[in-house]
Amino acid sequence: MKDPSTLLEIISQHLLWYPAMEARDIYKLICQGVMGSEHLISSPQVFINYLAEEFEPLRPDPSGCLLEPIRSDGSLLRINLRPYKSRDLRTEVLVPALLETARSFKGDTFGLPATWMDFVHACEQGRFPKFDLDQTHQFTAWLEKLDFPAIHHSAAYNREYLPAYRLIAAEFIHSLGLDDAR
Repeated sequence: MKDPSTLLEIISQHLLWYPAMEARDIYKLICQGVMGSEHLISSPQVFINYLAEEFEPLRPDPSGCLLEPIRSDGSLLRINLRPYKSRDLRTEVLVPALLETARSFKGDTFGLPATWMDFVHACEQGRFPKFDLDQTHQFTAWLEKLDFPAIHHSAAYNREYLPAYRLIAAEFIHSLGLDDAR
């Protein structure tokens, strides 16, 4: 896949991969791209334990997309754990890169509302007709009321895709030997 170069291209690509995405899933994608994952890591050991517990029962999926862009500058990606596991790789190899990604990536709290509104404006212009404008505006009002919080995926997204991924800085892809996944 050619790397998407704009937010709207990234959203379009994710909608091709995950057509059951709802507005909250688009927001989560945008939020992760703008804010990163630092807020999700209370301590390295808790993060490591949770990752190990999630990784162990996962079925490997060699057909899944290993790396998904979430920022138009290409600096931050989702690394999907099922395709990662299908390469017979261990989480111990991945953990330092994930922790360093969380530590070094600085989110932009001021940029999140503006980036979300780029998506809303694209919906208003008919770019993403799948999303009902009234519902998108209601969801936006809810986000504004809560000051654009981190949220979970929709029930539909969880049910359809069983997401299991982490955020990783693109700079670590080469050192992990994952260049072929781009």
